Amino acid sequence: MSRNSLVAVLVALLLTLIDTTVAAADSDMPRGRMPVGGGTGLAFLRGGPLTDHALVYICTLTTIGYDAAGNLVGLTNAHCVYDGDKQWPGDRVLLESAVFTPAAAIDVLGMVEYISGGNPIVPGPNGPGLDYAVIVFDKSIVEPVATVGKTTIRGVGSPPPAGTSVCKQGAASDRSCGTTLTTTGPYLVNTISEIPGDSGAPMVAGDTLVGNQWMWGAGTAITDILADLDRRGGIGAGFRPVSP
Repeated sequence: MSRNSLVAVLVALLLTLIDTTVAAADSDMPRGRMPVGGGTGLAFLRGGPLTDHALVYICTLTTIGYDAAGNLVGLTNAHCVYDGDKQWPGDRVLLESAVFTPAAAIDVLGMVEYISGGNPIVPGPNGPGLDYAVIVFDKSIVEPVATVGKTTIRGVGSPPPAGTSVCKQGAASDRSCGTTLTTTGPYLVNTISEIPGDSGAPMVAGDTLVGNQWMWGAGTAITDILADLDRRGGIGAGFRPVSP
């Protein structure tokens, strides 16, 4: 073998060794935390395994923040984790995009901690209520954010008066807006559209969170949900959304 050929072989071996070392180092590097906030699409397994997405139910996160004990928690609709007389407390929660991801690469974001009574149209096994569920997120995986899409949540507020412009940020239909019509007890009646996958979407007046959306034209006031969390105590009590 000539000297030039030997040098070429050594260089090729060296480059291969470098590529292998870099690839191994990259595979050992931790992935960054996933941004999750009000408007993020979530997938609920409804008791199924990670490898079977036949029963996955898609919903939208209402908001994310910390409770008085420092837990990273989020809110969505209760009906995302019940169907008829069945419900799934403790259900694992994934990103909506995880439905299209190989099972080996799926990260479980958190677990369903609490399921309230449902909405008056589809009350569920716990009867009619405020239609919210509490999720406890894994802080090592989830990066809480205040902005998703075109919606930023800077705080919470009471139901606005009739005629106020309000919008929702849904995982299925993005951002859509309408006006408030009236309130009926804890429920907000509006003209905001919704399609499957939007359930739980944050309803905002400007950048103030005023409710969750559980069907076309209706939702629950966030102030009533937070009051219920505080009344119950434990995980979720003292909840405040993350700041931008």
